[in-house]
Amino acid sequence: MKRFSITLLPLLLTFTVLQAESAPMDEDVSSLLSNYDKETLTAISNELIKMANDEDASFEYELASSHYNRALQIREAVGLSGHKSYASILYLASVANSKAGNYCMASEQAKKASGSFLVHGVTKYM
Repeated sequence: MKRFSITLLPLLLTFTVLQAESAPMDEDVSSLLSNYDKETLTAISNELIKMANDEDASFEYELASSHYNRALQIREAVGLSGHKSYASILYLASVANSKAGNYCMASEQAKKASGSFLVHGVTKYM
């Protein structure tokens, strides 16, 4: 079953990206949460981060910030918001939002990332 879920992951992500314009973000994430286990959701979150990194490199900052935000929502829902990787994603999302011109959201995410990094003993981003 696990192989089947991982095999369907690219198809699911493509579907999620295509739905992004027509459905609110919370609805997309809720749909994923009700259909997949924690391990698969974490893998989906990781794929969203990879997609966001590629989009950021291609100057698609709005799309990148959307994918980072979805990854953050998934990680919050599966209980990974206290993990150091969550702080890193918050930081990346804040940079993408800043580049996209979403300065308020970028500022909020940067503050949250700084606080989370501090909890983990990382002072580089303070």
